Amino acid sequence: MASDPPHHAVSPAPLPAAAALWDAACRAVTGFMLVIDREGTILFANRAEEGRSTADVVGRSPGDFATPDIEAAIHKSIAQVFSTGTMQAREFPGRLLSGEVAHFSARGVPVVIDGRVVAALVYSEDTLALKKSQDALHRERQVLRQMLEIQERERQLVAYEIHDGLAQFLAGAMMHLQALEHAAGPAGPGRELHESLRLLRAAVDESRRLISGLRPPTLDELGIIEAVESLIADARIDVPQVTFKHDLPAGRLTAQLETTIFRIAQESLANARRHAAASQVEVSLEAVGEEPQRRIRLAVRDNGVGFDPANVPENRFGLEGMRQRARMVGSEAVIRSSPGQGTAIEVELPLVMAAE
Repeated sequence: MASDPPHHAVSPAPLPAAAALWDAACRAVTGFMLVIDREGTILFANRAEEGRSTADVVGRSPGDFATPDIEAAIHKSIAQVFSTGTMQAREFPGRLLSGEVAHFSARGVPVVIDGRVVAALVYSEDTLALKKSQDALHRERQVLRQMLEIQERERQLVAYEIHDGLAQFLAGAMMHLQALEHAAGPAGPGRELHESLRLLRAAVDESRRLISGLRPPTLDELGIIEAVESLIADARIDVPQVTFKHDLPAGRLTAQLETTIFRIAQESLANARRHAAASQVEVSLEAVGEEPQRRIRLAVRDNGVGFDPANVPENRFGLEGMRQRARMVGSEAVIRSSPGQGTAIEVELPLVMAAE
């Protein structure tokens, strides 16, 4: 039997000269590569802002590119590179040589020769565009959070108005008709009276349904577990088997957190009822992790027809509403589904207890 030919290790090709590597690295990066001495003077720059040359940068101090209020902190960070021999990183508001506003992200590392830090190599990028985008996104989320809070307050107000107004009038009218029915006896105007009572009972039931849909009283009065259980009871009208497993610490969560959990659970169950054609839905709500990073995990899973999350009709806002509500409390709603494979919606939220 022929033996395999001997395997010979292939030696790596020698690296190019250090000067060539340095030149290639300086040209490859998109930011500013600076070499700074112990006195805080820029000895080298790979590039300068548009309209300037590196000669305009060399010999300057890094503080020249920071706003006056942050200049001392920049010098301190560079001094720490030399004194500790460790990388220092920071973001700071700055300015270009032209005077234009900038925002820099910078990392400085020590250059060590014979065990001594002889220079600091700083890589910096102007992240002003990114910072503006982040600020705009933050403002948009603040506006969205305020809109959701206003919407919840309006829902609560309308629910109270129905409960304290319309529902009370309906209940009063039904009591009067019941008294009339009792006084009339067997010979009274039975058919019309019975029909009036039937319609009033239907109106009372409808008012209760509206109140529960707008803002269930159990959410404010009893808490999130009872409120989700009311959603489960409604879902069983359309889905044969709905289970609910929960394991939360004793006490109330913050109002914002309870509202977020309730609305995501409400939309998830509504989708399962309206679109999934599911025969089983599993809902779980439990605390996970350890202090101080404990979180609440809400999961809703069904065995329905499923869908393609990347191809949702534009007029369907429920899934995006869940995502946005989760983002308002610093989380993400994970939605997994595919045609014929059911749907799973999961979100982990920071566990924040209400003040007693």
